[in-house]
Amino acid sequence: MYILLPPSEGKNDAPGVGVFSEDSNTLLADTLPVLRHGKRLKVSERAKFYGVNSAEKAKAAHGLNQSVPDAPVLPALERYSGVVYDHIGLDSVEATAKKRLLIVSGLFGLIHGTDSIPRYKQPINPWLTRYWKPINTARIQDLAQGKPVLDLLSQSYQKAFEYPNRIQIDFRVQGGKKAAGHFGKAIKGRFVRFLLENNIQDTTGFAQFTEDGYQFDGQNFIQQ
Repeated sequence: MYILLPPSEGKNDAPGVGVFSEDSNTLLADTLPVLRHGKRLKVSERAKFYGVNSAEKAKAAHGLNQSVPDAPVLPALERYSGVVYDHIGLDSVEATAKKRLLIVSGLFGLIHGTDSIPRYKQPINPWLTRYWKPINTARIQDLAQGKPVLDLLSQSYQKAFEYPNRIQIDFRVQGGKKAAGHFGKAIKGRFVRFLLENNIQDTTGFAQFTEDGYQFDGQNFIQQ
């Protein structure tokens, strides 16, 4: 069972080895239209597209993204440094288990966690959702071959592909009345680690995960 993760805003600044255009030709081919679209945007439109709140930040994001083809790369699971990734504890996860992790990126589309990517700044947005949806759909269908996929994406990234056999769960607090929100990112990362360490391949094994008082009710994890 593949596990779909969102990208993180935090990125590891380490330079890595090699450059994107040489290391990831297939990903680059689908990313270039996104870069061309960004280049065609008016300066006044860039802040909204890059998800920032000032012209200065938009300029920085634009420059960072436009440099992607010749930028140094790291495996995606090493590039992202957000709460979810920190709590998976990837340093001690076996290489074969890491291959189960997929990420939906605003700039690169649906990728393997082991795919090499440079630093970038590009949250998903309506234009990117329309662009990536058919590409991501084809990628996930080719990978999963109709088997169940665990979808831990946020709603905005869930819209960027179609796959009928996806399992969507949430971590909820207050007896299930409220989503765990930001505080749920840590438990989500630890849940992913549990799945990888124990080679859990379907929902029948989810009930074994009971950290921080969460219990699986067949649809979501509820903190008791």
